Amino acid sequence: MLKQERSAYIAAMEPLRFEALLGKSEQIAVVGSGGGEAIPEEITGLCPDFLLLDGVLSGVDSLNLLEQLRAHMAAPPRVLYLGREAKWLELALQKGADAAALWNISDNELLRLAEDVAQRPLPRLAEPWEADRMKIAERYAFFLRIPDALKGKQYICRAVSMLACAPQLGASFTGLLYPLIAACANTSSRAVEKAIRTAVESTWLHGDLDAIQTLFGYSVDAERGKPTNAEFLSMLAGYVEREMKHRMREKARPVPGKMVKMP
Repeated sequence: MLKQERSAYIAAMEPLRFEALLGKSEQIAVVGSGGGEAIPEEITGLCPDFLLLDGVLSGVDSLNLLEQLRAHMAAPPRVLYLGREAKWLELALQKGADAAALWNISDNELLRLAEDVAQRPLPRLAEPWEADRMKIAERYAFFLRIPDALKGKQYICRAVSMLACAPQLGASFTGLLYPLIAACANTSSRAVEKAIRTAVESTWLHGDLDAIQTLFGYSVDAERGKPTNAEFLSMLAGYVEREMKHRMREKARPVPGKMVKMP
């Protein structure tokens, strides 16, 4: 059986060794590397399938990074952690690494282990913030009166939650977002797209007009009369993302911008 190529990011002080090694693999494609403070932003931006994580980085706590990825990414990568001492390997596994090995592992063994970890099924959506995002998305769906009987309502809530966490998924709804939702629901991308479109059309015809006006205003093309799937999901994701930022920073200064009030 032909194995699918996985995208990979290398977080290491000296990534050249690992880039050369993973470059030999037909199962892994390196899409980025770094060793400093920009690592978290680069990983969330590239959304790789696999992360090779060195335990010693510049300006970044590698163990804390593991927790951040699991908490804040819609689709966190599989992680192979490399540590200098055995005690750090155990901690890394507790923090969410999929596998861990000592830094001086042989190249052949490292490549074998990296391919094994990269090919494992991708993990479930991030927790604990994912649950909060879903609840907020469901509130907006209720506010708009999206019919409960439509399967598209569930897909909309899932899509909005994922986009609020990882906006880069919006770069390709058919190539990135819908396949992720389909995998979670054990269905096809085409079925997800159709169900969402049906739910959007039904909401525009039978939903709460005041709620639609409050959330969407005049942002939708008047000639078309209703938004596309992408417009609908992106707009709601923006509201969810803003509310999540408000929640996560409520003990600090509030996020600028007026919150949409719902009953």
